[in-house]
Amino acid sequence: MKIILICFLLFFARCSSDDKPVEPKNLIEKNKMTVIMGEIILLESYFQHTFGVPSNYKSALTLSSEKVFKKFGVTAKSYEDSFRFYAQQYEVFHEMNKVIIERQNKKLLDL
Repeated sequence: MKIILICFLLFFARCSSDDKPVEPKNLIEKNKMTVIMGEIILLESYFQHTFGVPSNYKSALTLSSEKVFKKFGVTAKSYEDSFRFYAQQYEVFHEMNKVIIERQNKKLLDL
């Protein structure tokens, strides 16, 4: 029982909010990542609106996402690792999403 308690305490100590996320070696720079995230969000929105159920569009979304990654010279793995890294930093991630929304709003107003 003591071993389980110790493991449980170590797990929660490891998950404390004071831990800084480890920067991945393949980290995409924040500004570039924000642009890529914006394009991926638009793709996801399009497919969700058009097909509804994720299982109906998963492969098409994956193919389209790969084209975006190629356009920016990144891999799906580097995108996922970078997304995870930035998402672990609330303020940074919030600011990135705010920039994405502002860019899209500006595009809509310019139409």
